[in-house]
Amino acid sequence: MRKLVWSLLALISIFLIIYIVRDLIAVDTISVRVGKPYEDVVRDSTFPVKAKTAIYPSEPPEIDSTWISSPVVVQFDDPQHGFTLPPTKFGAVGYKEEKVSTLTTSPMLEALPYDQLAPLIIQLQEMLKNSGWVPRDNESHAWLRLSNEVDRNALQNLLFDQVVVVMLLVPHKYGLALNVKCYARCNERDPKTAKYLIDVSVGSDYYSE
Repeated sequence: MRKLVWSLLALISIFLIIYIVRDLIAVDTISVRVGKPYEDVVRDSTFPVKAKTAIYPSEPPEIDSTWISSPVVVQFDDPQHGFTLPPTKFGAVGYKEEKVSTLTTSPMLEALPYDQLAPLIIQLQEMLKNSGWVPRDNESHAWLRLSNEVDRNALQNLLFDQVVVVMLLVPHKYGLALNVKCYARCNERDPKTAKYLIDVSVGSDYYSE
């Protein structure tokens, strides 16, 4: 009987692994970085970039923006400061002179409760730290503190009243903003029912002298 139970558990585990891997394989990727030529974005991505790109009707026509509305993994493919976000279905890539100028996206597929949001923030911050991103200043818009329950509760209470922004730089190269906000049922001020979103915006560094 015990062997049968373990065999069934093993079989279920195999099916779960196959299901997860299948889903991961099915998710498209879009590979961008500020300054990357549009044709390289098309070449390096499995996401249908050309089909999802708006063309400005000038003379000659001008590549304007690529819009994300289905699940995709966003890869910021700088060789030194790159990162890969969890799947999302929100985003836009802007272009200037046929090169990437901005990226606006989210590291989530839907709004999350706070007990799932906090670990995601920790994961994102660690990933960006390890890729060499640093706060624009240490007085405001710096890394969010979430290492203990007091800090986590303080951030949640603050999010009921305002958007919290982490401003990061790769000095003289890139700028990045993590915008964390309460999105749903915020007026109830109930930690158990509120849901949250994170926006990620990337562009050039306009702050360093």
